[in-house]
Amino acid sequence: MLVLISLSCPGIVWADWRPAWFEGRRYVPMEDVANFYDLRLKLSPNGREFSLTSPRWNLLGRRDSKELMINGVKIILCFPVHFQNGNFFLSSMDLVKIVEPILRPQRIKNPGPVNTVVLDAGHGGYDTGAVCLYGPEKNFTLDIVRRAAQLLEQQGYQVRLTRTTDKFVPLGQRAAIANQIPNSIFVSVHFNQSRSTMARGVETYCLAPLGVPSMDEALATHRDFKPCLGQEQDPQNTALATAIHASVVRTLGLPDRGIKRARYAVIRELRVPGVLVEGGFLSDAADLQKLASSYYREQLAKGIVQGIDNYRRALDTKRQPSLSTKTLLTTSGPPPSLQNERSLMKIMAPHLSSDLIGLIFPSSLPAL
Repeated sequence: MLVLISLSCPGIVWADWRPAWFEGRRYVPMEDVANFYDLRLKLSPNGREFSLTSPRWNLLGRRDSKELMINGVKIILCFPVHFQNGNFFLSSMDLVKIVEPILRPQRIKNPGPVNTVVLDAGHGGYDTGAVCLYGPEKNFTLDIVRRAAQLLEQQGYQVRLTRTTDKFVPLGQRAAIANQIPNSIFVSVHFNQSRSTMARGVETYCLAPLGVPSMDEALATHRDFKPCLGQEQDPQNTALATAIHASVVRTLGLPDRGIKRARYAVIRELRVPGVLVEGGFLSDAADLQKLASSYYREQLAKGIVQGIDNYRRALDTKRQPSLSTKTLLTTSGPPPSLQNERSLMKIMAPHLSSDLIGLIFPSSLPAL
């Protein structure tokens, strides 16, 4: 099947989509992705890796892998890159839900301004979280959000903390706090723990889109196809996670474990963009040594705040049009050619009506 979109406006290119089905999922050739975003596709000599490059972007991936590096930041895709007959294919879900909002955040529809940041210190009260030599996780998370709150207020943001003391707050109540505040975003701070001695570094989670398994699931389950409120913000969630994760990784210099997806209760019922940041492993000696330092915790808070500011500027095309396309990953270069979003819609579900598309892929793209 060939979906051909003719774009006749000056400076706008042709977009030829050739969707294909593999393992019950819709994919598009990587060559089509390159053409759409005006990128150069190059394959490695062994044929296992590919790159998509331009003066602004550098995307690196490999066959049968979910890992995609975008400007040096690790993104964990919803589904592995497919390889067949010498060609690479990207799932249309990853194209629409990950690549599009990262490469073109300024095209996100009706993102809304960011006036208030709701900071959520994970755990609290009898819920200690992970416990290490220097104390429980709940103490570390509260310290980070207090520091971040002070920095955000200095920059003119309104800030709301889901907890300001060592008390237990139900997960649903944390999301409800953010839902009651117009023009807000939600950032939950946690720290990891693992039995593996090799596990260390930073990872950031946003809500898994409809039909996409959580990172801890090998296969999709029934609940993965049950819609939830947070999926109405899929593009914003991806953009926010990318901005914060890139900033935190570059600020701290810790191993990059990637941007991932899950259905954690604290982000599942959000009506506003939200993410969950895992700032390191309390079970790893190297991570823990840094976490014990007030300087490191201050740097982590600064990384989160800078990411929040990058997100706001990336989406604020009226106030900072020259920054809107490059601040998520602090990139540089000329703006990409404008494209027709309807072609993306037709890739996802060419035979469905706009009403059905809205049910299956909430708020992902404009209606036809």
